Amino acid sequence: KFIFQGNEKLKGGMYLIVLPNQKYFDLIISEQYFSFSTNLNSLVKDMTFYGSKENPPFYKYLNFISEKQSQVMPLKEKEKTANQDEKDVIKEKIRKIDNEVKKYKSSFEKKYKDLFFVNVLNATTEPVIPNPPSDLNDQEKQIFQFEYYRDHYWDNMNFSDERMLRTPIFFSKMDTYLNKLTVQNPDSIKKSADILVNLSRDNEYIFEYVVSYITSTYERSKIMGMDAVFVHMVENYYMTGEAKWVDEDQLKKIEERAEKIAPNLIGRPAPPFINQIGMPFMKDQKGKIKRLYEIESEYTLLVFFGPTCGHCKKVMPKVKNVIDSLTTKSDNHNLIDISVYAVQTEFDEEAWDKFIIDTEIENWINVADIQTDPDGNPAASSNWRDQYDIYSTPVIYLLDKDKKILAKRISHNQIGKIISRIEENK
Repeated sequence: KFIFQGNEKLKGGMYLIVLPNQKYFDLIISEQYFSFSTNLNSLVKDMTFYGSKENPPFYKYLNFISEKQSQVMPLKEKEKTANQDEKDVIKEKIRKIDNEVKKYKSSFEKKYKDLFFVNVLNATTEPVIPNPPSDLNDQEKQIFQFEYYRDHYWDNMNFSDERMLRTPIFFSKMDTYLNKLTVQNPDSIKKSADILVNLSRDNEYIFEYVVSYITSTYERSKIMGMDAVFVHMVENYYMTGEAKWVDEDQLKKIEERAEKIAPNLIGRPAPPFINQIGMPFMKDQKGKIKRLYEIESEYTLLVFFGPTCGHCKKVMPKVKNVIDSLTTKSDNHNLIDISVYAVQTEFDEEAWDKFIIDTEIENWINVADIQTDPDGNPAASSNWRDQYDIYSTPVIYLLDKDKKILAKRISHNQIGKIISRIEENK
């Protein structure tokens, strides 16, 4: 025996009761006051409710489905070892049971159309895909069916009922939609995100959940380029004042994070290292200005490092080995036209000179922004560290011939692989 109680109403939805012996069962919370009893050895079959309108039909449905599953399972086991004639008979029996389930489900939904559980059942109903036009070839027919399924995937979801959030259904469908039914590139995900967000506007809590989930998921994504989805969500739903659930301080942090990432998104031109009056400032060891956009090569590797950074001392020789291998004729690949623009992030010129010699990178374009303010303190000529999101070193970007960002925050191992993939697709 137990009593579950509290000072606030329990929000509606499907809840799981987990018992100490690792057994569990579902409850639908719509009413706030009801009770139930059952047998520990037969939780679903022997469940009886008192004072609940939602749960008795729910358990009636569960028992029917359980009974049909118990009929199908032995048939599927027999099918594994049956000959062809026997398989045909077994498949027919399974088909009849399947039709019984469909008929029962349809009847149940009509009889209990006002119950929350029917919303849950509807949400699990897959869209019926029509036959594709006959004039399409096989591949076009598959694309037609896939696109129809994707476009009608949400047809049976009730976005106006916030209780759908507290079911196993909503998150599962959202995860499938974003990760399985959407091409995994930022532009496609942004489009799917907008569709889902617009559908969720029917309920403020579902809207909050969807916007928050997509934003935080793609902010944390380890997949290169997916931060573009995070920036898109912030620009379209946070900076527009729609994220009313976020307090002012947190909103400012989210917006600042997006503003920091935005300039260095993949596909965008690399920030050009110019100050507030449009003058370049990155200088080599001899004090000569070296402009990133004056480099004329098919690829530019943009590297940020600190001469006293222990990790940089380990990684930079590996980067050099990769660049040397790409620019040396080999049976494995053609010569790659690539330059390295190496930006040191610290202010010690002697340490910088020593690092260049020790790592043998004298043939790279080595630059630094070593300036001081009137008091003699180190000072940067612009906010280039923010523009490139440099909060630790080393950081590696790969740029194309026009200095658009092809890849960012990559390891030395990824440089050759990314270039090979680009070259193969030319």
